[in-house]
Amino acid sequence: MKRKLITSALPYIHGIPHLGNIIGSVLQADVYSRFCRLRGENVLFICGSDSHGTMFEITAKKEGTTPEKLVYENHRKVKEIFRKFNLSFDYYGITDSETNRELTSYIFGKLDKNGYIKEKEVESAYCDNCKRFLSDRLIEGICPFCGGLARGDQCDDCGKLIDIKEIIKPHCVLCGKPIVFKKITHLFLDLPKFEKELLDFVEKSSRWSKLAKTETVGFLKQGLKPRAITRDATWGFKVPRKDYENKVFYVWFDAPIGYLSFTKEYCGDEKEFEDWWKNKDTELVQFMAKDNTIFHSIIFPAMLKGCRENWKVVDRLVSCGWLRTEGIKFSKSRGKGLTTEEALKKYPADYWRFVLISLYPEQNDSVFSMEILKETINNEFADIIGNFVHRVLSFCYSNYKEVPKIDFVEDKILEETKKIYREITKNFEECRFQEALKNIIHYGKISNAYFNNNEPWKKEEEEKKKISFISANLVKNLAILLYPIVPKFSKQVFDFLEVKNIKWENAKEFDFSGKIKELKPLVDKL
Repeated sequence: MKRKLITSALPYIHGIPHLGNIIGSVLQADVYSRFCRLRGENVLFICGSDSHGTMFEITAKKEGTTPEKLVYENHRKVKEIFRKFNLSFDYYGITDSETNRELTSYIFGKLDKNGYIKEKEVESAYCDNCKRFLSDRLIEGICPFCGGLARGDQCDDCGKLIDIKEIIKPHCVLCGKPIVFKKITHLFLDLPKFEKELLDFVEKSSRWSKLAKTETVGFLKQGLKPRAITRDATWGFKVPRKDYENKVFYVWFDAPIGYLSFTKEYCGDEKEFEDWWKNKDTELVQFMAKDNTIFHSIIFPAMLKGCRENWKVVDRLVSCGWLRTEGIKFSKSRGKGLTTEEALKKYPADYWRFVLISLYPEQNDSVFSMEILKETINNEFADIIGNFVHRVLSFCYSNYKEVPKIDFVEDKILEETKKIYREITKNFEECRFQEALKNIIHYGKISNAYFNNNEPWKKEEEEKKKISFISANLVKNLAILLYPIVPKFSKQVFDFLEVKNIKWENAKEFDFSGKIKELKPLVDKL
């Protein structure tokens, strides 16, 4: 069986992640990882905090601290938040590590030796008032494409990559004064040298999401240009090259190398590390929001291919849209949207996981509101699923203190639910998580209908036992199907049923009986 290496885009921790960050990378990757593990696949799910870049200098200055203190305090907070969200990382690291420094220097050296790094004199943004060159995030202005907020080399609203010189009314974030341009030399990754190789790579990639493919092809059509890998900043890895000691690597260069570093730190063994990253039997699956796509479909693959060392490049790339509220996508830097810290103070993690997957923006952006949260939890999670589980298991407990054993059972509900099971499985396999949840809710509806319409409380003993047996197995199956999305809820159901060692394929079986515990309501209405 292939090994499955799963990554999610690294949370940029200059602030506390918001709900858009959760659905845009880590939650979808977690749902997929849990599904794959249930199927018995050999999974390694890694992630970590993206901890370099100018935003840390900006935020640290505002908060009266240092970038380093800000980074490690936020890293601690984010790890705790993700733990509370029940994210099942096998390893969660940080890019500001010695392992990542060493691998970044190593990959830079290989690219340089192989002729893929070039020096280039450019006109760089300079603030006469601050007397310093400005890296991208120290420049803001108006996006020439949509009129939104242009921040450095990317629009925060439409997501387009832009040249700083295209920004309308650019100014220095530190002092608010207009910027000027002065000549300076930087190092660039010579992306045009990879153009044909990357075109072939993208064309042959058959397991990418539609959105990932669309974003990548659109970028390639514009033609590849050299991309700067050095910045005039103080926070980050220093460049190990003569005359560049006062510059740092641009954050996009060392951040994706973090995927390798985290794996290496997790393995603690060079051979095992290379088995994950230099083995054709590894399937690399990467999750992100659409604005991160080209870093994973073009730039990072170019960096790895340029080493000429058989590094693994992405097999399956899953991009999704943005979560918006009131027409604006969530943004840490602009204070838009509900932070994960605030969210967990309001409601349990399973509520948020359920709602966010129900809104999963596979192709188009989704809109979130507290009213949508309330309707989804009350009408679907509580009424359809929670209520069914509670009624069935309470009935079994009060009548038998167990799920009664039936030697042979036959009913059309068995074939009907097995068909839905196959649809759910296919949707999880293809990362159509919103559709998978819709199927699961439908499974809950027909299970409810079965229990209600058959009215076991009115039946003779033999028929009552049969209905109880089937209904309890529908509960068990529903909990398995829901486990990737709401793991705490499912674990509570497994605990009441006293079942262990659950596998995905158990969700199509009707063979469970035995002692059960007295049930408490699992889903409260909002």
